[in-house]
Amino acid sequence: MKNKNIKLLVIEDSPSDAELLSSLLKRVNEINFDIAHSTDLGGGMKKIDSDNVDVVILDLGLPDSFGITTYETLRAHSPKLPIIIITGNDDREMLAEAMNKGADNYLIKDAFDGNRVAVAILAAMRNKPSA
Repeated sequence: MKNKNIKLLVIEDSPSDAELLSSLLKRVNEINFDIAHSTDLGGGMKKIDSDNVDVVILDLGLPDSFGITTYETLRAHSPKLPIIIITGNDDREMLAEAMNKGADNYLIKDAFDGNRVAVAILAAMRNKPSA
């Protein structure tokens, strides 16, 4: 039985990666994820402005932004919103930089399941002060 509702925004340019993430999260029994998706940073920031988003999963390689700048732009736009980085490459230096700049967690594509993502989301939300 699902007993918690979380509004999640996935900012990811790959529709198949976003669908995989959504599919994995639907298998988590304890949490109901209301998942919105944007394929670029600009669209994602508009969704944050118009929706009541609880947490963001952010790909760093988007059509309108790339690398650590993607994270910095979103953090400046939404300073208190929990942000989890998702990346297809295992660039530890860039991930460490994102964490040092305030990212709440990170996930490596191909190295997680729904429960791992759910735990990362819950930890990110717990550790952020409310808006």
